[in-house]
Amino acid sequence: MRFVEELRDIARTAGYRLLVTGSDASLIAVSRHRERLQEFIEVGLPREDVVERCLSKKALAAAAVEAGFATPEAAICGDANEAWAAARRFGYPILVKPPSTVVARNGGAVQRGSVVLRDEASLAAIWPEYGAGSLIQRRLAGDVVSFSGVAADGRLLAYGMSRYRRTWPPEGGAVSFAETISPPEGLRRRVERLVRGLAWQGIFEVELVQHGAESAVIDFNPRLFGSLELITRAGAPLTTAWCDWMLGIERVEREAQPGYRYRWEDAEARNLATRLKEGQVRSALRMLRPRRRTTRSFFRLTDPAPLVARILLLLAHGLRRWRSAFVPASLGARPKEAPHAR
Repeated sequence: MRFVEELRDIARTAGYRLLVTGSDASLIAVSRHRERLQEFIEVGLPREDVVERCLSKKALAAAAVEAGFATPEAAICGDANEAWAAARRFGYPILVKPPSTVVARNGGAVQRGSVVLRDEASLAAIWPEYGAGSLIQRRLAGDVVSFSGVAADGRLLAYGMSRYRRTWPPEGGAVSFAETISPPEGLRRRVERLVRGLAWQGIFEVELVQHGAESAVIDFNPRLFGSLELITRAGAPLTTAWCDWMLGIERVEREAQPGYRYRWEDAEARNLATRLKEGQVRSALRMLRPRRRTTRSFFRLTDPAPLVARILLLLAHGLRRWRSAFVPASLGARPKEAPHAR
């Protein structure tokens, strides 16, 4: 509630016209307390039940099948025993997903993402954080792609598609290097059906795994997302299209063009270090090759401040981890329990 009150103070004094959310947790908070904001700013969200359905893994699977997509085999598990059984049936590695990307915890809300696990010990360690109602999902082989757009009036105002070349962590994380591609025949219409089935309006991203001619939906993000700038640079500025529609400005349908690239700098640095450590020198050198038409997550020559801020944030996180690991032991105190240890 404090987050919403601070947004309310900003909206009341700064004269903004439209609010756009950037995380699942902020989306839920704004949706549930929209009456505190609507006097001063347009929140542009569908009904509260629609917002929560768009964050539900179960609802996404049902809507994906209805729209003609495949979905990975998954089991909703009521307890740890059911989770072990599902994991053995699917075979490792598996994915563990919470029932919703935002879960209640200690009177507040915590954002939980999907995690790839390679053995039963990892599942045993992490299950208490996810718990009853979470999904154990078979991990699909294939290329991960992103189809993003702006949905309004039951159609797409702007859209684009990219293929993930690398992620961090490498076995299944957020995109660290991607390239825009042309959508295959019929995919746009199926995405429109999926979004209509969820009743979503606004900016969104659908993540899919492509295996041959088949596409399986693995995630839906009803908000801004990390590689948004890639689609904008490729000719489909999603935030502009959404703001124009909300504010009644004339709109023109736009499609992102193929051949544009995106880098998440610090994730790429980790990927580079991992490949060098594993002796993959040739692969590491290919990563360093300059690429035309590349947009970056933080770095711009004309605006270096975001990259500096990111470096300072990473250094602060590293210092906190060092202190938590070193200081208690140096003082003779009992070391802190390792993350996820039970």
